[in-house]
Amino acid sequence: MTQKRLEGKVAIVTGGALGIGGGTARRLAADGAKVLIVDVMEDAAAANVKRISDSGGTAIAMTGDVSQESVAKSMVERAVNEFGRLDIMVQNAYSGGPDSAGSAVEVKPEAWRSGIDLLVTALYLGAKYGVPAMEESGSAPGFNAGAWTGAGLRHGSPPNMNVGRIVNLSSVHGLLQAPRSLIYEAGKAAVIGLTRQMAVDFGPLGITVNAIAPGHIVTERGEATWGEVGDEAGFKLFELQYPVRRTGVPDDIAAGIAFLCSDEASFITGVVLPIDGGLSIQLQENIVMDTKDFIVENPDLKTHFDQGRGTARR
Repeated sequence: MTQKRLEGKVAIVTGGALGIGGGTARRLAADGAKVLIVDVMEDAAAANVKRISDSGGTAIAMTGDVSQESVAKSMVERAVNEFGRLDIMVQNAYSGGPDSAGSAVEVKPEAWRSGIDLLVTALYLGAKYGVPAMEESGSAPGFNAGAWTGAGLRHGSPPNMNVGRIVNLSSVHGLLQAPRSLIYEAGKAAVIGLTRQMAVDFGPLGITVNAIAPGHIVTERGEATWGEVGDEAGFKLFELQYPVRRTGVPDDIAAGIAFLCSDEASFITGVVLPIDGGLSIQLQENIVMDTKDFIVENPDLKTHFDQGRGTARR
């Protein structure tokens, strides 16, 4: 039997009940990792654990808000106590509340603090407790770097390799800004800087740190919102903005994360990888003209962004 590429490794996935986190937990488990799902949604997390178990994988769930230091510390301890080590952290958890929208003038200080705590502080806390556990765990069982000689490799003792992987979830919103979204835009941009700094700090330990910047990903809740508010023409409007002519699904992001967590990605660190179907590489003028033409042809279209506006965008 061919060994799965994450066999013997242990992963923590925050926000791992649904959406990108849910898909990532399933993918890492399918690739052989033992997974701890950490989420505030206890029932949904338990359901994802069952889904993983029914597919032959190994997963457990823990309920908690990862922006709290006690939870960050406990989740690392739980993973090590249950599975004996820690190799992978996928830091994904976020849930924007009704007070999270607005500019710097509109956002309340308490909303800013709670939003940034979950978007940024939680990632710092995860690394604070996760990195020492990864370092203590060492390279995953069965890892063999091979002979440390030859072109491109220095002689003498090899550096630490494949000790750990941290993948932080940023967004295309960390690269390109949207109006009246101060907390989310600032937080996701901060994730990029945090990721690069951690990559510099922890590379010598054999721990790589990378970020993913997803585009529009239709999750379970996103699918429900589209069904309630949007229509086929509205969804097509979103697809027109992507060179691949479709929006994403959680499995698209999970595939990229699984690669960054593998031994094959040991020389990749500090990278911000857009998984966005090409959304962020285009000149805006062309997109505007294409979407304008489509809207003229479909004046009654509805998108999920029309929720709460009272009428569809005309």
